Amino acid sequence: MNADTIVSRTINPVSPNETCGSVYERFTADAELVAIAVVQKGQPIGLLKRMDFLSKLADRFGRPLYEAKPVTILMDGHPIIIEETESVESLNSLLITGGGSALQHGFIVTEKGFYKGIGTASTILQDNMARAEQRMAALEEAQVAAEAANLAKTQFLANMSHELRTPLNAIIGFSDFIISELDRGREIENVGSYMNDIRSSGKHLLSVINSILDMSKIEAGAFSLNEDYYCSQDLADEVFSVMEGMALMKNISIRAVGFENNIEFFVDMRVIKQALMNLMSNAIKFSPDGATVLLELCQLPSGAIEVCVCDNGPGMDPDSVKKVLEPFVQVENGYDKRFEGSGLGLPLVKAFAEAHGGSFTLESRQGVGTRARIFLPEHRCTGMVQLKYVS
Repeated sequence: MNADTIVSRTINPVSPNETCGSVYERFTADAELVAIAVVQKGQPIGLLKRMDFLSKLADRFGRPLYEAKPVTILMDGHPIIIEETESVESLNSLLITGGGSALQHGFIVTEKGFYKGIGTASTILQDNMARAEQRMAALEEAQVAAEAANLAKTQFLANMSHELRTPLNAIIGFSDFIISELDRGREIENVGSYMNDIRSSGKHLLSVINSILDMSKIEAGAFSLNEDYYCSQDLADEVFSVMEGMALMKNISIRAVGFENNIEFFVDMRVIKQALMNLMSNAIKFSPDGATVLLELCQLPSGAIEVCVCDNGPGMDPDSVKKVLEPFVQVENGYDKRFEGSGLGLPLVKAFAEAHGGSFTLESRQGVGTRARIFLPEHRCTGMVQLKYVS
């Protein structure tokens, strides 16, 4: 039952020329027949109400007086008529403010102005029950969604407590060690190494906090772009300057293809760079030692741009692909747990791409690898360049 339409009972109407005698026979043959509509050319012009109609014909002189006459003589020429698309609230309001007799005598329901059926107290009850069921289902669905979101954020915050404490503990630990050694007047060996560890931990902490702040802005609708014109080669150079150290630690080769054409973008450089760094970081993190991670750029015939990051890591199953694109949700399995991460990297990439009017897709197969694809529409590419396609 659709709670968005008024429920009615399908009752064959009569024409204005129908005799009162034939209608009397219908009423007496069906004890549940509350009313019959009088219709001309498909549109209702009156209503025959059971109690009023039968009381007049039941009189000693009623049958002889009205039996052969047309029903228009006994019909209510101003019945309550409700369009089926009217809200249940409107119907209830009408009945409260002056149409209460319709509960007893019935009312006419139309579809685009044409007769549809007869509404009664029973159909009004059905309307309200359907509406109540719909509301209950909506409330249950909203409650389930709210509980799932709350659980996801609770789990996220639990994970974040680890992500935030780990670099903070490293910073505090190394700093305390240096201070204590200096207080004792001891010479500190490898102080440069300790300082590098403190700086690395600080950078990681800042990255996690920035991810949380960016996602918070996006969810609040307060995220905005700072757009300008940039060269594709500059974008690749900046990303690689940050990611080369991480790649060297795992003996992973990183290559860029298609950026040398110097395509000019109109984008927020910080946002696009962060998106590519998130993808490159994931690809390097999950790829086996000695593997190759590829950063590809190609311009489509439409002028649109695709930037892809490809790896031959462990890959993911389809369910995991869906989960990793949801903010505040982390895929939990034995392999992933070996690596740190806020769980916001891929949702941020998706949000950043969509903020530019583009899209983000993730193609992954277990045991084969992952291809992360950022699509930017043609108006984001402003330079006249030689097309280069990458398979």
